[in-house]
Amino acid sequence: MAESEDISFEEELRRLLDHEPFQPVTIKLTSGDRYKVTDPWQVAMGTSTVVFMHPKRGVTFFRKNQIVAVDAPKHVHR
Repeated sequence: MAESEDISFEEELRRLLDHEPFQPVTIKLTSGDRYKVTDPWQVAMGTSTVVFMHPKRGVTFFRKNQIVAVDAPKHVHR
């Protein structure tokens, strides 16, 4: 198992999104905005941008460097 310093933020987010069975996670931004991901297909990641697809409000774009935390159920963490 890799040390936490060896795992990039993007790798960890992808691991949470790919976890079987999927468990909802919440992405927190520097602005205080929170995005609850209830389906892994709600999130797409580019080189520096994340796209979040909200079922009722449409699409939101934000930069990866705006993310300050991703909350996930404890049993999903390594």
